[in-house]
Amino acid sequence: MSTPRLVHLADLETIYDEPERVARLAGAIRDRRDERTLVVGSGDTTALGALAFVSEEGRGLARPLYETIAPDADTLGNHEFDYGTDGAVEWTRTTPGRHLLANVEGIATDGIDSSTILEAADTRIGLVGVTGPRTDEISGIDLEAAFTDPIPAIREASDRLRSRGCEWLVVLSHCGSLDATIAAETDVDLVLGGHDHERVCERIDGTLVARTEGGQAGEFQEIRLTDPPAVAVRTIDDEPRHEGIESTYRERYEATGLAATVTTLPDAIDRPTATRVVARAYRERADAAVGVVPRGSVRDGLPKTVTRGDVVGIVPFGSTLDVHRVDGQTLATVVDRCTTEAPAAGDLTAVVDPALETDPIDPSAAYRLACMSYLTEVDLIPELDAETRLEDRGPQHRHVLAFLEEKGSVTDLVTT
Repeated sequence: MSTPRLVHLADLETIYDEPERVARLAGAIRDRRDERTLVVGSGDTTALGALAFVSEEGRGLARPLYETIAPDADTLGNHEFDYGTDGAVEWTRTTPGRHLLANVEGIATDGIDSSTILEAADTRIGLVGVTGPRTDEISGIDLEAAFTDPIPAIREASDRLRSRGCEWLVVLSHCGSLDATIAAETDVDLVLGGHDHERVCERIDGTLVARTEGGQAGEFQEIRLTDPPAVAVRTIDDEPRHEGIESTYRERYEATGLAATVTTLPDAIDRPTATRVVARAYRERADAAVGVVPRGSVRDGLPKTVTRGDVVGIVPFGSTLDVHRVDGQTLATVVDRCTTEAPAAGDLTAVVDPALETDPIDPSAAYRLACMSYLTEVDLIPELDAETRLEDRGPQHRHVLAFLEEKGSVTDLVTT
């Protein structure tokens, strides 16, 4: 008797900007398809990146890949809700597989189930899908839906699935670090996670928790349902390319102008440095004392030769660049908060005008602070609101593009 196997994907996001890599992912899934294998996803598997941002298809740019790999089941991540609940429901109604979400209320459910039972290698496998309970808070829009504590929802589904003869219970989770709590407080066998882009493979109270750096990093997992389950992280680097998928995405990419070169850097820069680049772009383009950006909103680093697609791809959001007027005491408080690693800091990066190093902040003076509008939409900086906002300078990604174009070979970015 063969052993059931799960092929697990999550956080594909910006992979759609790279035709060769998305083709290798499709090839990897194609070559692993057989009667003992289920392909499952843990959210943010729709498109998030430069190509989706400039395309009329938006998140639906993922559709050709989805229709090719045809996942058996998945859950919805926060980015599936970027176009509201209607957009998420339309995605579930029109794409293959069972879309699972047990911890949401107030949403149409004709394309969504809380759980399902699938068979592989003559084994009944119960799957439950959950997403982060703060999805509505971090979305930046009014989702008109309630995302609830996933624990009770999983317990209820688990009881039902066990009673129907499931030999394995698997949670497809887009809850990030909450996966450990799910494992400790529910009676399931595996928690396959997404949202947080870091490798995890640990056993908590007998439950396996597994997560990769994400499909956008070229990783997926194979899980063999043995006792105990065996997990292997795979990369797409040497996988065969699916020619049809590569052609589909290459044609789309080349038609957009995203391949045009913007600038050349002394060397490739990592994600933390790219985050400082964005914050500096905000500051200089807005003629502000400080530029602030959430670290999680900068999706990647930048290569040595930077294209338009690279720039849009690291900040692929529709936020505007806003300028706020604050007093010096408030400015100093925000800057101090951005320099701490405490979770309460909101994971922010600030770049300060060098002039303030020699001419310290005056607590009673007025200053300009530049940031993306998302920060006030989700209240990441409580001191900023509609009353403090002076200007809306238009789409923030255009300012990052212009900053890099104007600087040409910006040799000081890594230190400024």
